[in-house]
Amino acid sequence: MSIMINSNKTPTGKSKKGQVTVRVDSGSVKACFPRSYCNKGQIKLATGISLVDSWESKASQLQRRLQIELEDGKLDDGEGNFDLGRYNDILKEYGLQARLRLVKSESVISDGQLPPKADLSLLEVWDMYCEYRKQGLRESTFKSIYQGEYRNFIESAIAATESQDAIKIRNWLLENRNQRRTKNLLACLSKAYQLGIKNKLLTHNPYEGLSDEITNKGAIGKTQNQVETDSDILDKSKAYTWNEAQIILRYVEVKCPYWFNFLKFKFLTGCRTGEAIGFMWQDVQWDKERILIRRTYDRRTKKFYPLKNDKTYKGEQVRRFPMLKDGELWSLLKSIPQGEAGEVVLKSKIGKIIDRITFSVAWSGKGKNGGKFQKGIIPTLIEEGKLPNKHLSPYNTRHTFITHQVHDLGRDEKIVSAWCGHTTEVSNKHYQDVAIFAEQVNTDMPSNQQMQQQSDIDLLKEQLRKQQELINKLLKDKQ
Repeated sequence: MSIMINSNKTPTGKSKKGQVTVRVDSGSVKACFPRSYCNKGQIKLATGISLVDSWESKASQLQRRLQIELEDGKLDDGEGNFDLGRYNDILKEYGLQARLRLVKSESVISDGQLPPKADLSLLEVWDMYCEYRKQGLRESTFKSIYQGEYRNFIESAIAATESQDAIKIRNWLLENRNQRRTKNLLACLSKAYQLGIKNKLLTHNPYEGLSDEITNKGAIGKTQNQVETDSDILDKSKAYTWNEAQIILRYVEVKCPYWFNFLKFKFLTGCRTGEAIGFMWQDVQWDKERILIRRTYDRRTKKFYPLKNDKTYKGEQVRRFPMLKDGELWSLLKSIPQGEAGEVVLKSKIGKIIDRITFSVAWSGKGKNGGKFQKGIIPTLIEEGKLPNKHLSPYNTRHTFITHQVHDLGRDEKIVSAWCGHTTEVSNKHYQDVAIFAEQVNTDMPSNQQMQQQSDIDLLKEQLRKQQELINKLLKDKQ
């Protein structure tokens, strides 16, 4: 597809010296300058524009700019040669970067064009795929996973192997990076190359099938969705006991009290770290004795997002969590000075939105190689003999809450699932009934005690009902 300016004059009002076109040429988007501009032949240059659905718009913008530069004589280096430096500066202004082979300008002119562009590099294929996937992904996922973690994996593998060979890249990733993430990345790379083949930019897919033979550790008999969710949430080895949780909280309350409210909230609700950071005062419903968990915060984009409702979780995007009056959670929130509705409840030491990395460092510590040495809450308690030698991440406060509710208090896992949004076999038909019942459950009380308490209440209600019936009968007889 050629993109041209069709008027007889450029926006500067000057007569044309020929048309610049930005079009697909030899499998990539190139800027093609008119032969009449140089008496030694046509010049074709890479643009760095990815050949995906939206490439025409970018190409059109660049073409108009290059036409103006051409008419103004700014692409001439003053000696009758094409100014590659100026061309590269224009690309940078548009956020583009092409792999220009900077040969002598005389060679460029005498050949009539730059040497043909080689096959797309691995990173070019990946960037093309990212651009294609961008609209279908949550912004935080796109930036942190696809443009962040996965791209870093690829760059590291290329640098370490000094190669772009698919097998070498795969083997290095398996030896040096998380296996589950590697499997996902290899599957994505296969899709990326298939996209290139579909757009006639590539001729083969070196990553086809490379992810199929990788079995995630601990994932035998499980689907990929199950592996990526909280399917191990009841694994006691990944949780602190409730007594150990109290030891942690007592230490934090004395040694670093600015983390106390945040950490206790996580232990009392089992919510994820991003959900705790994004919890606002408008989510506290004192009159209904409950809180709402309905958003998460992403530190990379510095934005709030609604809860993710994936295929394995059949609940709503807003979770209702009980906060019975004068219970532990109620008392915790009452102890915090109440702010505006759209203000976060749990704040950092300096009164700002909590940074999960800062909290992670406070929790696990940081070695000397990472800057200032900081021992961390958990390593300190282990060293003092107050905790077993069990280093768990901040995320495992969630495991601790859930295992405490299920194993210690005898709570039905379906109820805990309604509170925390982790995967469980609850049908769509019954989910809402479970969720409504879960709002009435006292998270501080063992299940059997609460059942007995409920029985006593029901018995009292029945007695009052019979008494009222008797009173009504006596009044009727009296009349």
